[in-house]
Amino acid sequence: NVGNRQNLGVLLLALQIFQFGIDRIPIVTLITLLTNIGVYLHVPELFHVDLPKVRDICISYNGVVVYREYLRLVLSGFYHLSDMHLYYNMASFLYKGTQLEPRLGAFRFASVLGTLLVGSSAVYCALQYTAANLLMLGASHLSTCAAGFSCVLFGLKVIMQNTTPPSHSLFGISIHMAYWSELVWISIISPNVSFVGHLAGILTGLLITRGPLNFVLTGETPAFFEGGLRNQQSWGSGVASGGGSAPRRSNIYQDRADNFNEAEDAELQEAIRRSLAEENSTPRRGGGEYSTQPEPRIHVLLIYYVNF
Repeated sequence: NVGNRQNLGVLLLALQIFQFGIDRIPIVTLITLLTNIGVYLHVPELFHVDLPKVRDICISYNGVVVYREYLRLVLSGFYHLSDMHLYYNMASFLYKGTQLEPRLGAFRFASVLGTLLVGSSAVYCALQYTAANLLMLGASHLSTCAAGFSCVLFGLKVIMQNTTPPSHSLFGISIHMAYWSELVWISIISPNVSFVGHLAGILTGLLITRGPLNFVLTGETPAFFEGGLRNQQSWGSGVASGGGSAPRRSNIYQDRADNFNEAEDAELQEAIRRSLAEENSTPRRGGGEYSTQPEPRIHVLLIYYVNF
């Protein structure tokens, strides 16, 4: 049944992957893509491995906290509710993965993905509980669950945009703030998407780029593991050094973000230099260096609500 309408998204995704070139997709990105596709097509069942139903793995406060089904924190990200749901998410991930994984390395990129997957699910549960109590939505709201990879995608978007030179803008909006406007915009044009799920992904991305989870991105030992004087200095305790010198607050997270921005600036300047050099030379047919295309905006969608 691969040729029917229900699998049109799978065919489009396969076409996009082959057009891009499987040999050019980094290993962690490729494994993640194939895992999502395999789960949607129920490939494990060919080997007599039963997959749980969506309602048994989708993320919700009651499912994780009340019933203590902690596998939901991981499995919910790998389930998609339609072929186009899968296509939009995986096409977006293909772009983001091929940009970030070569820069971070396979192990660090895998660590970032795992942190975003579990972290955004946990944040989703916290936001769902908070909203249910503050807005008095009722106990039934805590059973409303969501599935999809969009939490991770929004987290990756935050990481990409926060490691881009601040001079970049999109329609007059700083690229460092674009994910906030995108969060609102998507919720307006697609009311069936999970606002809370996307918000959870953004907040988890910020925890990685600017907060206490920054060690996942930088590869440094987290400050809260160091202890003693080094721990106090890393967290900005204001410990003075030297004879009577003024206390200096340090922020390892901002320092690492600055380092990433400096690296991006250098890459941007090099790209501009090469572009100018090519414009001043005779154009060549074929060959040349590969240049990535801008990410289609539609690829930021979707994480659907599932109500049971």
